[in-house]
Amino acid sequence: MSEESLVKHADADIVVYEDEVPIRGCQLTLPQIKAVYRELQILTKKEGSRIVGSLVRPQDESEDDFTRRKQFLLDDAFRITVSIIGFDGQTAYSETEDIFESKNLPHPIRTIFFTNTSAFRRNTDGLDPHNRFSVWLHFDKPPLFDPNPLVSEPTRNHSIVSIRADDVGYFHAVQNIVRTKLRANKKWYSFIHEKFAYDIGVWFVALPCALYWVTVYSDYLFPPGSKQASFRIAFYIYGLGLSLLIYRALFGYIKWAFPVNILEENKDRATRHRLMAGAIVSGLIISGVKSVIGTVAGL
Repeated sequence: MSEESLVKHADADIVVYEDEVPIRGCQLTLPQIKAVYRELQILTKKEGSRIVGSLVRPQDESEDDFTRRKQFLLDDAFRITVSIIGFDGQTAYSETEDIFESKNLPHPIRTIFFTNTSAFRRNTDGLDPHNRFSVWLHFDKPPLFDPNPLVSEPTRNHSIVSIRADDVGYFHAVQNIVRTKLRANKKWYSFIHEKFAYDIGVWFVALPCALYWVTVYSDYLFPPGSKQASFRIAFYIYGLGLSLLIYRALFGYIKWAFPVNILEENKDRATRHRLMAGAIVSGLIISGVKSVIGTVAGL
């Protein structure tokens, strides 16, 4: 969920609306991101027309010079700058939507960043616009085998849209563009990257399955009353520990195959691994269901 706050500055009696909208679990394409850029650019130009239209001509400036200066500001200060960064550090930079169709983009793409602050700052001695946004889209992949002991934490990914505005209409307009154009592409598997997803899997999937299989094979390998029955406890402990290690490895593999955000144009080799991971999970589920049904039916 996004965190929205309302901050009131007592010194100027200005209400500022702020929101940080996380972009997680989304499968995106460059045309979809271009559409977001285009709508934000339209909003930025509209905001520029409002601001430039409110400027007052200084007495020592002619009408023609004032008109040219306003047109320059409208064209130069109210742009959305965009940077597209590859995994090797190569960066493509532009201030138009044409960049999303460029043949010189880095491949694969690691980060896409665009904002309306950079162009504004160069025309205002570094001051930020009152209504501003920054869009960060990261397409990093988690490590295939993650040694991090904090497995309950959400998968690291800093894709986010930051909004800060004085104008509530502008604020909600940016929110709407982001939620309908970016977050609408959220995929079903996004939950695997959320907080405590690993723990839920342990208690409701891995541990029950492990207990079932260890019990079945314990009765098969070390039946009660046999000479090997004393090994049952050791088998239980070792079997459960090994099962949880296998679960952790499989969980890491699934998170690697289904990263937090996916850019289709990257066409990474994880595509076939997604199919493989799906086949493995489906096979385990089907095998487990069949075994349980067979065990129950035999009672």
